[in-house]
Amino acid sequence: MSLETEEDEISSGLNTKGLNESFHEFPENYARKDSLHSSENPKVVDLTAKSLNEISYEVPKAEDNEESDKMTENLSKTDLPEKRYEYEFSAEINAATVPQRTLLIFRNQNLKYLHLYNNEIKTLHSNIGNLINLEVLLVEKNKLTSLPPEISLLHKLTVLNVSHNQLSCLPKELSKLVNMKELFLNHNNIDEFPFALKSLETLELAENKLKILPDTMVDMKSLKVLSIDSNQILIFPKVVCYLPNLVKFSICENLIQSLPKDIKELKKLQEFSISNNKLIFLPVQLFQLTKLKELRAHDNKLEFLSDKVENLQELRFLNLAKNLFKNITENLCNCTMLKHLILHDNQLTQLPANIHKLKHLKEFSVSRNQLDSLDEQISHFKDLSIIELSGNALTYIPVELKNCMWITKADLSNNKLSQFPHALCALFDLKYLNLSGNCISEIVPGISYIKNLEYLHLNKNKLTSLSACLCSLTKLIYLDVSENEINSIPATVSEMKALQVLLLHCNKFDLFPEEVCSLKSLQILNLANNQIKSIPLKISNLEVIKELNASNNQFVSFPSEICHLSSLEKLTVCQMNGLKLTKVPEEISKLICLRELDISHNALKEIPDGIGELEYLVHLIANNNDISQLPKSITSLGNLQQLDLSGKKYCLISLPAGLRHLHLLTDINFDGNTLFEPLCEVCKGKQLHPILCYLESADERDEKILQKILEVIADNVPYENFEFFCQKLKLHHVDIKTVKLEEKIITALNSWRSENQVLTSAEMIDKLIRILVMTGMHYLTNKVKALKLYSQSVKF
Repeated sequence: MSLETEEDEISSGLNTKGLNESFHEFPENYARKDSLHSSENPKVVDLTAKSLNEISYEVPKAEDNEESDKMTENLSKTDLPEKRYEYEFSAEINAATVPQRTLLIFRNQNLKYLHLYNNEIKTLHSNIGNLINLEVLLVEKNKLTSLPPEISLLHKLTVLNVSHNQLSCLPKELSKLVNMKELFLNHNNIDEFPFALKSLETLELAENKLKILPDTMVDMKSLKVLSIDSNQILIFPKVVCYLPNLVKFSICENLIQSLPKDIKELKKLQEFSISNNKLIFLPVQLFQLTKLKELRAHDNKLEFLSDKVENLQELRFLNLAKNLFKNITENLCNCTMLKHLILHDNQLTQLPANIHKLKHLKEFSVSRNQLDSLDEQISHFKDLSIIELSGNALTYIPVELKNCMWITKADLSNNKLSQFPHALCALFDLKYLNLSGNCISEIVPGISYIKNLEYLHLNKNKLTSLSACLCSLTKLIYLDVSENEINSIPATVSEMKALQVLLLHCNKFDLFPEEVCSLKSLQILNLANNQIKSIPLKISNLEVIKELNASNNQFVSFPSEICHLSSLEKLTVCQMNGLKLTKVPEEISKLICLRELDISHNALKEIPDGIGELEYLVHLIANNNDISQLPKSITSLGNLQQLDLSGKKYCLISLPAGLRHLHLLTDINFDGNTLFEPLCEVCKGKQLHPILCYLESADERDEKILQKILEVIADNVPYENFEFFCQKLKLHHVDIKTVKLEEKIITALNSWRSENQVLTSAEMIDKLIRILVMTGMHYLTNKVKALKLYSQSVKF
């Protein structure tokens, strides 16, 4: 029975959504379908609910496998994890019943597929050896430090994935798995692959600590796919050259300086990746691999490409980006099957004269070279879909480009174009166009013919107005015209009904362009670095806007009209180069969806209490202001993760003790302030735990100080001042029946304290000192102040 037939049968009885999504969703996890065709009655167990930390329970011996199978088949559908995984028979395991369900795993000797990935498993119990019919074992993304020797008992195992664990070595018993076809060991700490598995067809060892490969690998004659990316290999392992069936080989991100001549022996190699190494040349023997279809050698130190490259007649994909090429051999153009040619970030001054031979090119990238012209031969690229020419010195785009009518992406940014290229107007399928960083001063009317355009970058040019012809691009989603000299928007902008992102920063606006308020789909608007003095109430028409940047403008006061944008998630009003704002209105509380607020580089003396109502706020950036104290309401921001109050004005003197209740707050910065509570030294490390510990201790300390101050006041208020003192406490209606003066004062103070429970201990102390000053009891006032200062100066 074929896998496809099996899947069709399943769909009638189970939700068949997940195995292909889960089993194949990671590149390193793919296990070809033909390796799963081995049974007409496969069995699979999924434990992917991110709930397991260990598979190491004591398991009774299975006396009745039939009964075990029945128990497993009858698992409730309510136990399904978030994703379901398919086959004819499926046992899903829920976090609430993990231990009980796990017992069943090792009793089911008919089990063929066991999925345990993305949990917290630290060990695999030796009883895994009971699963004698297991064919596929997926344990990637756990916390395994070793594999049990009993894994050698899984004689039918064909696929083992233990990638993304903490393995440092492999058990020698693994070599006994003579039916193994695919082995995935990526992202571990393995420094040695000690044996050869002769049956293996796929071996992935990327992101480990390998320095060499063993000579015994020469016996792995069946190996077709090998990946040893991101290791510590200095010398190309010659043993690889004698793997006769190798089809795909990747050895990227190592320290290799040269390739051996023996590489010519890899007669069946179709894909070869050796990017991010230290190669200075490619040997001619490499170009004897006539089956090669894909060659990736980017990010090396290559200067020369052999004429023998023309031997690679099957070549479809060539990436030589980020090297030191000054020219490319004409012979490359004889590789006429080439579809992807990537040469960006080199030192090319010209392209091969006969490049027109590459008629099947779909992607052509020569960005960031030294080209000053583009030959009209480019018109021969009839199948071209992506052209990237940015970062050169082009002054002209040949009109023949219009013949490449299937182009969907064109990047011509950062050149020396003074006119909008007319050829682009004939590219009706164009969806992405980048012309930023040129010298274009006018948009041609023909741009309206590019009806499918969705992303348009025109920033860093010399535009003086936003052309009305742009407004006919009704499918445009993203428009960047920042860093020009634009001062107005045409009324026809309302026709751009799909526009979601509009970037107008660094232009010449002195009035808010009200025309943008008609853009009903607008989600991101940037008006920073203009000369805007106010924002109209009409901005409230932007009902789905999520991000607004109004920084560095000339607002006389905070534009409260912004507070009507209830959908806003990110607001930036940083005035580093604009008029400084002195106050944020209480209406800020209306921004109920706000997640990030940047009000840095202003002259704010306080943050409004309304900030506490922004329950979704994650980032609060208020550095370089004059803020001396935070509102108590800030302690209500349960989702706050970042708080930046740094600056050079030494204003902030204390933090609210309730800050310790913000359990998600991890990114803090109070640098440049003269913090007294907590001490500046405590905050320098920008570690929240010591700050919170200090605040908690300070809270306890303030409570003790308050109690002591109350006792001092009770002992020192003269009889003749008592009634006036009670008046200032606003306790003249309190009935105090006791006769003794000290008891009267204590009763009065306790009543006052009860009425002021909303205040912290520190705030009560400050209020008491103000009351004492008003009563004229200067001796007692000084005594209380001295007690406060002395107590707070003690470090703890």
